[in-house]
Amino acid sequence: MKKTSLVISAALLMFTGMVNAHGPVRGKMTATITIEAPAAKVWEVIKDYGDMSWHPSIKSVKGGGNEKGAVRTLTLANGGTITEELKSHDDGKMAYKYKITEMSSSGSIKHAGQDEEIPVLPVGNYAAELSVADKGGKAEVEWVATYYRAYVNNNPPAELNEEAADKAVTAVLSTGLEALAKKLAPSGKAEVSIDLKR
Repeated sequence: MKKTSLVISAALLMFTGMVNAHGPVRGKMTATITIEAPAAKVWEVIKDYGDMSWHPSIKSVKGGGNEKGAVRTLTLANGGTITEELKSHDDGKMAYKYKITEMSSSGSIKHAGQDEEIPVLPVGNYAAELSVADKGGKAEVEWVATYYRAYVNNNPPAELNEEAADKAVTAVLSTGLEALAKKLAPSGKAEVSIDLKR
């Protein structure tokens, strides 16, 4: 009897440990803005995968092209770089999907006795879709990003946890969409709506 309860206790302890272990959790962020401009006009500005001049955080883009598999390297305003691969591009649906394949580091920290690199965007396995839809003569632009935090082990440092990832992705999406609205409808009032699911 004693042996059985010991086995059950050990199993419960192991299960509790597994439940409390907190690995990376996938985030899905949807940023939406309605712009007082025709959808086709908005798509014209953002459809070229090799041109992100509309986004204020991106200094330049090398590479591109709208064919599946096209690679672009973004140089950010702060000097960092992000390399992305185009997964699909649909002119008719006014949408394209891409995935981050490589990033430069913005520095490193010491955590749990290890040196940890901090990517310029503190996320892992980041993929996104940018699309435009006509909503009664106005354009609804939706930018959906899925990602994990940058630190894959349990107990992440503050710089590489879910909160850091969410904050960075929110900044990228909202800054870009706000700038796009200002460029295409300078007199219109447009707010970015953010929805995050985990």
